[in-house]
Amino acid sequence: MQVIVWALVFVATFFAPTISRAGIWEVGASGSYRRQNIAQDAVDEAQSLTGSLSFYFNEQSAIELSYTDGTSKRSISPNDLNGHITTSVYKSIGLDFIYTLMGGNIRPYVKAGTQYLLEKKIIDQYRVSGTAFRENTVESNPAFVPSLGAGFKMGLTTSLSLKAGIDAWTSDGLDVQPVKIDYAGRVGLSWMFM
Repeated sequence: MQVIVWALVFVATFFAPTISRAGIWEVGASGSYRRQNIAQDAVDEAQSLTGSLSFYFNEQSAIELSYTDGTSKRSISPNDLNGHITTSVYKSIGLDFIYTLMGGNIRPYVKAGTQYLLEKKIIDQYRVSGTAFRENTVESNPAFVPSLGAGFKMGLTTSLSLKAGIDAWTSDGLDVQPVKIDYAGRVGLSWMFM
């Protein structure tokens, strides 16, 4: 983790030769929602919200701090005597270096950094003949994980932008094998100010 933080500081310093000419902040909010009907009485539903605060060193380089909170729920026959509900909960804090590839009204970007998985758990519960079984909870340990992302911002006004992108990170710490990748697509708004 310490290596990642020092790498971010080095890259930010390298791409920001004059910090004094910078000083632009960006506040963003994005979210995702998905509902999928699997069968007549089976539904997948997922939602997440992310808030972010970025500081631009210059027109192309920024450091972004973000917080994400999300849930996912699969309900199979939730109102019948026999049913199954699985709920997944996750919360994370991210720190990323963002590099904007080009200027203009549509600005593609790439980002790399780390996330700290605050909470990640799956709660599973079955019901047979109307009797609910005890919940089975599987939790991951909090961990720092590497993250990557890409997307674009499209200017709506001089300070307001539509922001869309995809982020990917490892499901657990790198010490857990095999390494698995989680990812999320996001759409939201961002506001820049000095």
